[in-house]
Amino acid sequence: MSLSARNVSASGDRSTPAVALTAVPSSAPALRELERILDVFRTVNRSNKDVVSDSRLQQLEWVAGELALALPLGLTETAADSLAELLAPDAVHAYLLYGRGGYLRSAPMVSTDPTSFDTSERIRIFCLERFAEQARLPFEAPDLPPWGLRPTVSPLMADLITRHLELEAEQWTEADRPDVIVRGLAMWGVMRDVLPRLGELESMLVDDLVLTADTRTLTLIRQPQGGLRGKMPEPETLDLSIDTTGRLDDWLDRRSKLIVRLQGGVPKQLWLAVPPNPDEGVPVLRRGISKWYKKVADAVQKKQDADDVPEEDLVPTRWETMRRTLLAQQQAGES
Repeated sequence: MSLSARNVSASGDRSTPAVALTAVPSSAPALRELERILDVFRTVNRSNKDVVSDSRLQQLEWVAGELALALPLGLTETAADSLAELLAPDAVHAYLLYGRGGYLRSAPMVSTDPTSFDTSERIRIFCLERFAEQARLPFEAPDLPPWGLRPTVSPLMADLITRHLELEAEQWTEADRPDVIVRGLAMWGVMRDVLPRLGELESMLVDDLVLTADTRTLTLIRQPQGGLRGKMPEPETLDLSIDTTGRLDDWLDRRSKLIVRLQGGVPKQLWLAVPPNPDEGVPVLRRGISKWYKKVADAVQKKQDADDVPEEDLVPTRWETMRRTLLAQQQAGES
């Protein structure tokens, strides 16, 4: 039995696995059936990540681990007898109550944002549906909590980040400028021009770019969100600004030098890890992009604090909060 509890953040970032579960005997029929279903998802994940992505598999394993933790706490008298009983309405209701109450956590609670509770519950319900669907069992899905979004901030925050990155770059000659600064300017330019989510940024390919004297475009495949989940994503071809085009040209030049040092296949992804990362030249994952952005946002906030700048909001350290801020600004301008 390999079920383990995993905490999942609202952004889907990969978190540290918890210790192996021992509270429920591995002989429990419901858990044996659940493990077989998980093995199917793991197999699909290895062969087709478009069907079961790494983040989705992580969520499925996290919910399975929580179910194993919830069984000894008491769901229903028959919940351990079979997967059908484990996914029955009364057992699911009890499981969700334990989840909301924090009884299934294997690590200390660090977030006080109420939207994270709703997001976790939506993930739980979604995964329960996938288990039932794969096992061909009937499932009465509980009502989903409403979508809750973190508030946006002043769009001036984006200008502060732009200026910070530009000042960093000005401290170096073009030849000596570190790769992380060159990549950061290009990445931030793409953010301001086309407003990608982290997953969309992570999956960008070099072939998505067309940079010529007459054409400056990037083809972006938007990831369906909310009520659009499950629909086929549609590619959008979007124009890039002259400034962003120049920064992308600089990054592509640095990127080609990173690839020369690689041994093996040439990555197709646009964004690669850079020194001092030991995996330099390897495609950077959304978590790496998120960490880079948070480091930049923290540096900007520290400067704001040192300069005693009065402000209503702190510089957002979440990429998605800044993205939605810029999106709201764009929509306000269009209207």
